Amino acid sequence: MVSIITPVYNCEKFLKQCIESVLNQSFQSWELILIDDFSTDSSREIIKNYAVLDKRIKFFFFQENSGAGIARNKGIQMAKKRFIAFLDSDDYWHENKLKEQIDFMISNNISFSYSRYFQLDSKDNPSKIILSPEKVNTFKITLNNYIKTLTAIYDTKDIGKIYMPDYRKRQDWGLWFNILNKTKVAYCLPKPLAYYRTSNTSSLSKNKFLLVKENFNFYRFFLKKSIFLSIIMMVGFLIVHFYFKAVGNKSV
Repeated sequence: MVSIITPVYNCEKFLKQCIESVLNQSFQSWELILIDDFSTDSSREIIKNYAVLDKRIKFFFFQENSGAGIARNKGIQMAKKRFIAFLDSDDYWHENKLKEQIDFMISNNISFSYSRYFQLDSKDNPSKIILSPEKVNTFKITLNNYIKTLTAIYDTKDIGKIYMPDYRKRQDWGLWFNILNKTKVAYCLPKPLAYYRTSNTSSLSKNKFLLVKENFNFYRFFLKKSIFLSIIMMVGFLIVHFYFKAVGNKSV
């Protein structure tokens, strides 16, 4: 019933935990599609070993590095199940994630959903619950990308397969816009059902600079807004983003 799309790139440290969190799901009607984006560590061996153990685990190996968006699109292309879910290789799920979210979608006739999630600290302990809003539409998500990739699921029976845009950065954000153009609204299951690792490799100032640059380019080139309007939207984004970052969570 669910195809899980997982791009992999040099993630040997966390990949086993990611895969095990799928194997341990209380909901067992799934296929896991692991797309390796030309890893140079032991990720491919880990993938092949798990694929031997469970026939629901499928994989594809790229012969050159193509980026997470293209890897996810290959997974979507390979997907054979009704629902499409996303799980990055350095993250993992609560054991009831699929059961509760699929039940939530079917019982409420929802085509696109997401959930709240735990944010892990530098020692891999859950430190915060991110309090994602009850629902979002295209206007609301323009001001902040409230949907974290590892929490999202959409229903291909209702809206067909929708792919990530051909855009190097913020592909997930672009996908949410493409889905919302059909569903109009995405709904949140207000429970933390996934565990997200934040990157600690870059300085805070560098992250802020990249945030501004990449989001401005997203407004300018993906949403095709004018330079002036892109600047206005970027200012609005920064206000909403940092406000939500300050108040949109609670400590564990």
